Amino acid sequence: MIKVKSIRHNYNIITHQDNQILYSYETPVAVLHANGAAFRTDQKYSTTTSRHINKFLDGRYAVEIVSQNYINAFTI
Repeated sequence: MIKVKSIRHNYNIITHQDNQILYSYETPVAVLHANGAAFRTDQKYSTTTSRHINKFLDGRYAVEIVSQNYINAFTI
């Protein structure tokens, strides 16, 4: 089952197979994996997207920086 949670304009969280995928604008940029791991893209985007990522990860997770392709692999 897929769930979409719109937090703000251009800030959405998609839940799929217990993974939470952060979309900033139309781009997936971070993932909270079902096993507790957290990933963020190594791509540099706008200041707003960086703010979205930081809010989503909220400093509570040991975050691994991964390629954008790795983040894209979580999308459907």
